[in-house]
Amino acid sequence: MGSSGTVLRSSAVGPWTTSFKTSAEAREIGLRVFGKNGGKNGTAELLPLVVYFHGGFFTCGAVEDADGIARALSEKAVVVAVDYPLAGDTSFPGITEVAYEALQWAYDHADGLGADGTRVMVAGDQAGGNLAAAVAMIARDRLTPTSRGICLKGQILITPMLDPSQSSRSMKALGKCVCQQGWAAYLPSTSDALHPYAAPAQSRRLGGLVPALVITAQNDALRDEAEQYAASLITAGVPVQVRRFAAEIGQLVDPAHASFSSVISTIKQFIQDPG
Repeated sequence: MGSSGTVLRSSAVGPWTTSFKTSAEAREIGLRVFGKNGGKNGTAELLPLVVYFHGGFFTCGAVEDADGIARALSEKAVVVAVDYPLAGDTSFPGITEVAYEALQWAYDHADGLGADGTRVMVAGDQAGGNLAAAVAMIARDRLTPTSRGICLKGQILITPMLDPSQSSRSMKALGKCVCQQGWAAYLPSTSDALHPYAAPAQSRRLGGLVPALVITAQNDALRDEAEQYAASLITAGVPVQVRRFAAEIGQLVDPAHASFSSVISTIKQFIQDPG
């Protein structure tokens, strides 16, 4: 794990920016940190830490897309939004490993961020929801009695991309989807589509994962695969909360969306009590 780069503080409400170098390629990964007073709330209380992966379809999206939701959540948590590489620049498993290293960096620096290292969660929307689910699996698998690992408290999956087969009813109802190009770029080898870290919906080993909040929208093509994944988690004994929001135009993580405030309230409640 590389060390933190130059820190640029913008204002008390954030974000402020920093970066770290990945271990494999010495690639610089940008981070945007949201929290009171630039990640430190000015009191003795430490806030939960949420590592957030922005939306898009692996080939698009930018870390700034998470600004709205990250800023809204920063009243209850320190939020670290990750500028992970997009498919085309790299692919699976490289992107997934970068996502896990970002979690590791945030965990290692929790105290300096004004966050509680014992209350760490991962979150994301669309492709970022895939990465959050995958990182939750990796954290489980790498946490052993003899290894240094991260004990997560929860995972927040917002309209996540989880199934490269794209065979759900809600996906078929939409017809051709930009998800197709995204999956093809992210998984250039067809065999990767069976790997649980690439396609969490295909995993048959879900026991021992941390509690999940799964958020969907009535008119979203990703609705069914997200809810089916939630059902699989429940079957595996994982505590899960599922919330489906009404059909509205736009993305749930957009502050302009009609349900945005309800989404934020739901997430804040989960952060405080994941179950």
